[in-house]
Amino acid sequence: MCYIACMSKQYNTSEQSEEQQKTKERIIAAASKVLAEKGYEATTLREISREAQAAPGLVHYYFGGKDELLVEVLQAAGRRFHQRMEHLVQHAPGDRSLEEVLTQLRERVDLEPDVYRLRYESFSLGLHNPVIEPRVRERLAQRRNEIGSVMAKVLENSERTDGAKRSSLDPTILGALLLSIFDGLALQKIMDPTFDLEAAYHLLAQMLRGLLASFEGERSL
Repeated sequence: MCYIACMSKQYNTSEQSEEQQKTKERIIAAASKVLAEKGYEATTLREISREAQAAPGLVHYYFGGKDELLVEVLQAAGRRFHQRMEHLVQHAPGDRSLEEVLTQLRERVDLEPDVYRLRYESFSLGLHNPVIEPRVRERLAQRRNEIGSVMAKVLENSERTDGAKRSSLDPTILGALLLSIFDGLALQKIMDPTFDLEAAYHLLAQMLRGLLASFEGERSL
């Protein structure tokens, strides 16, 4: 009897946990939609709960408030994009992986401008709200690591193509530099639609190819 009761309890706990995860994902998806449509300041938790078809108390229970929910929305969007980039560099030809990555990043500014707008909102919150600051700092670290991971694979692809070793080039540091460039270029494009983002990314590609070539030269000395 104890065995049956324990197994039933484990099953119910697992089932409940799965249902809770689905509810959280539904709230995050709803928040992403409402935040994109109305912006951070105009969005209320009640609107998000209505869009998610969830009780307002559940939004508070799972996320605490709108600030925390904003970070969760950005994390979810970041995970999806990072998975897409990882898949891209795994399947792109070695000599084309850098260009493919930069093309995806450039096109994302036009395809998902709301992600960038919400990201800048999170920066402002992190600077002025000590409660949300650790979450924003954590997300920045995650993004550095994500970009570094993608660039590490780009470097591996380049090494397989030309046979040159670039082990002295730290992809994490490169990721930190590129993070600043990507966000800065996106901000300029969003604030000024006439800004030539394509030309900027073309120059960035040339600079990165030159950087990779310089490390190849160091190894050959």
